[in-house]
Amino acid sequence: MVIIMTIDRNELIRAIENVYGKKGMLEKEVEDLCDFILSFFGYEDYVLDNVLTSAERDVFYNLEEYGILTTFREEINIIKGKAWRINQWYLDREKIHKLAQDKKEESKENNIYDSIFKNM
Repeated sequence: MVIIMTIDRNELIRAIENVYGKKGMLEKEVEDLCDFILSFFGYEDYVLDNVLTSAERDVFYNLEEYGILTTFREEINIIKGKAWRINQWYLDREKIHKLAQDKKEESKENNIYDSIFKNM
């Protein structure tokens, strides 16, 4: 049985906040980056690399460094033995789920300590 994990906008925002928010990215910028990512993927789980501009590809490479995106290359032999390379970008759903959960756990710990100090 294959389990298909879905990602909604809020979860992707939490994951991006946990990566880029810690580096100083503002909330509005996090939301813009999330919308930027979702504008490429929509209902699909992959994007062909050849539809990206060089600036967009740079953003994708940066997202790959943090595990939000991953790449896949496939070679297909076409007429006369020539190879055709297809590069694709995928949302790393498992990593996004993990990154989104990190903040929830962190905020729970902060709430525990806040309540301890309030009771003192």
